[in-house]
Amino acid sequence: MRAAVTCSILVSLYAGTAFAQAPPPLGRCEGSVTWLPADAAPDGTPPAARELATWLADPTFAASLDDELVDPAGIDSLNLRNIETIGAWRDPLTDMAPASDNVDAELVERYTVIAAKLASGEYVLGPEPTGTTFPDPGAYESVRIRIENALPVDAVQAVVDPIDLRCVPLAAGLYRGRIDRAFDRNQCSRLHPGDLVRVLRRTTDGWLYVRAGHGVGWLEDALLSPPMTPVAARSLRNRPRLSIIGDLVPAVTARGELAFLRMGTGFPLVEDSDASFQILIPTATGWTDAFVARSPEVHVGFLPMTRKNVLSLAFARMGDPYGWGGIGGFRDCSGLLLDVAASFDLRLGRNSSVQAQAGAQVIDVAGQSNDDKVAAIRNANARGVVLLYMPGHIMLYLGVYQGRDYALSAISEYLLPCPEGGHRTVRIDRTDVTDLMRGQDTERTAFIQRIATLSVFAP
Repeated sequence: MRAAVTCSILVSLYAGTAFAQAPPPLGRCEGSVTWLPADAAPDGTPPAARELATWLADPTFAASLDDELVDPAGIDSLNLRNIETIGAWRDPLTDMAPASDNVDAELVERYTVIAAKLASGEYVLGPEPTGTTFPDPGAYESVRIRIENALPVDAVQAVVDPIDLRCVPLAAGLYRGRIDRAFDRNQCSRLHPGDLVRVLRRTTDGWLYVRAGHGVGWLEDALLSPPMTPVAARSLRNRPRLSIIGDLVPAVTARGELAFLRMGTGFPLVEDSDASFQILIPTATGWTDAFVARSPEVHVGFLPMTRKNVLSLAFARMGDPYGWGGIGGFRDCSGLLLDVAASFDLRLGRNSSVQAQAGAQVIDVAGQSNDDKVAAIRNANARGVVLLYMPGHIMLYLGVYQGRDYALSAISEYLLPCPEGGHRTVRIDRTDVTDLMRGQDTERTAFIQRIATLSVFAP
């Protein structure tokens, strides 16, 4: 078995290549790009606002931090309700095989949409995120050929090694306007050891089209477990579970091989001893025993969904690099919330717009004044955990500190106004805390002005 290593080193995506943006003229603010140092707080964020202890010490919630916001029955109800949302989590283990015509239609639709964007110039073909070679201008034609000639299959398998879920069967990147390899539109998501997928198409050159619960897409040269029936896979999934609530938690197989397990995943629990947990993990030849040390990084069963647990899991990822669609094994805004929610058995879709509709209560605040939005957010936060959605981004609301409202998210950039007019871009590219006035007096406007939906998880 190859080690299931989710820890990868992200090669710089911005500097030292032909694709890096040229530095602005000395002294110019408007149109420039600043990369925020790793040890620097985002503009407007005091050090205390970046500390978990600050938010756990909020006297408003001191007596209720460990109260269950949504109990297991409520989470089951939400998961069932959210299936009705387009793009929501879909169980790949359903007994009924997907109809071939529906699969063909969804493949053709995605291909056609992207082809139109390439034809209009909205998208351009470029290298893979970590590559340097430009594809042939006609490379997208290979997508059509692969789709037309892909063979129907229907198999449930488990992911052994981390792998990118590509939107279309193409290794090359798709970029909007200019090539910034941090934002490959062909990167739909990333799958991790233990994830179950339903394989629906196979090409002769090694591409697999799969449904993976939170999304669909293509895998190239994927290392998966042997196929199993949906009944057998569901039996494994329904066994007592060891949830991974830390990141890159080491597991050692019975043969001495090392694997690293990711937050948000879970594995069948075989035995619970004083020093360790015995679990099953997938390999290329089948499921095998592995051992995980007892630690706060793992939990038997699902965590209760409390305010303290939500905040603790999110703040544990503070400073982690940003990764659009999971590039490099890192998380973007929706990927962070997807993994946090999975620790409570809350099954979210992959896109932020879908996650915005997943709460026990969904509040539309689009078009309201800033003051009315702030009042609605604070009122919702008094009842439970609140996700703040603005088109293209989603954040976990934290609360009020020294009179300002703050949220945590995996964020790529924000804008700051320039004294002479216009704005500059601040690239942050990590999980961090920002106040809701970021972007004020720029063309994008402040976060609070752009927030359209509150997704509230409360009793």
